[in-house]
Amino acid sequence: MIQKFSDDILYLKVRGADHQSFDLLFDRYWKRLFQYAFKLLQDQEQAEDVVQDVFIQLWENAPTKEIQHISGYLFRAVKYQVARIIRNQKWKVDLEDLGIDEIPYEEEALDFSREDLLQRVEESIEKLPPRCKEVFKLHKKEGFSTKEIALSLDLSPRTVENQIQKAMRALRADLGFYFLLMLVLG
Repeated sequence: MIQKFSDDILYLKVRGADHQSFDLLFDRYWKRLFQYAFKLLQDQEQAEDVVQDVFIQLWENAPTKEIQHISGYLFRAVKYQVARIIRNQKWKVDLEDLGIDEIPYEEEALDFSREDLLQRVEESIEKLPPRCKEVFKLHKKEGFSTKEIALSLDLSPRTVENQIQKAMRALRADLGFYFLLMLVLG
């Protein structure tokens, strides 16, 4: 009987913490949202993470968020998550692809080497608060996804994303010119 309810009715039930209604919305939209995310990202794991994050946010925000058209909301949420991922990845460049050992950019960079950059980055990372440092290292050094870090540290994916952004802001402030090199060199 519940399967015949409209999306709007189901979402009203989700706002009241009805797990069965949430599961039904998930089942109705997961495949289409995944296909949409995969079409944009061309990466199965990232597409799954995006859809998972969208549904987690839907559940967490349901008590306080009024949504009139759940279908449109879900597809827009996926689109924005994908845009965020693409924006964050556009600066990732593999050092071997560049074939660069030294980058003469400013006077101070004339004697720049990869080891200098790595040392400065490591020193800056060590200055981060403990939780922020742990999340950043798991994400950037170990290559764990936001979802994997959230599960292993018992945090929400949003908290993990916030910690990564906090780390990047701190590194940008601390490293200055070297932060730009870090982004370019990966």
